[in-house]
Amino acid sequence: MSADNKEMRGIYLGQPGDYYVKQADNNGIRPWLLKKRRDIVYRLVKKYYSSGAVLDIGCGNSLWNKDSVTTVGLDICEAMLRYNSNRAAGSFFIESDISAGLPIKSDSVNTVVITEVLEHIQPHVFLIEEIRRVLKKGGIVIASVPYDKLPGVWGLIFPIWCRYKGWRDNDPYYSNGCGHTVNFNIKKLKQAFNEFALLELINFNFLTIFYVARKE
Repeated sequence: MSADNKEMRGIYLGQPGDYYVKQADNNGIRPWLLKKRRDIVYRLVKKYYSSGAVLDIGCGNSLWNKDSVTTVGLDICEAMLRYNSNRAAGSFFIESDISAGLPIKSDSVNTVVITEVLEHIQPHVFLIEEIRRVLKKGGIVIASVPYDKLPGVWGLIFPIWCRYKGWRDNDPYYSNGCGHTVNFNIKKLKQAFNEFALLELINFNFLTIFYVARKE
């Protein structure tokens, strides 16, 4: 039986500060995918970044930020934020429940990164509206989500992997599907960002969709 949102929040809050760093340092399919996602997002940030701090929404361990690009990271997990602060001088990390809104002024940000977050948020369109609010005109959002509706394959692989890892490691986070509540394909992601101008879309092996768009 899946946990409800409150239980999943508690499970996530209990993860160690280096939770995603340790996963990426391991071998296997998921660490490989974490590294691929990290590298693609990093490349996209380098391509589209203009000025100011990057707003990293639901930052986790900000895996994409390989050379300490100045960021403002938002997340609810205090342990991860402390870990990030100790390794990313010059960046700022704020404990924030992003599902309730972004603690950022309107029209104040040039670049937003939101990787593997929208699939956790109900309703996800509210968070996208918040991204539009905080971006300056012409600002860029770089998003990624699992490609977990047909013809994507992540929707087939991920539930099996979660059940296995949850059983093997007695890990309640995986046992409850890592809190995924929204399934995306390219059409659904385009609909979600329909008020933005699409700049680039990457379908990575039908596993992850990367979406770059501009606020008009």
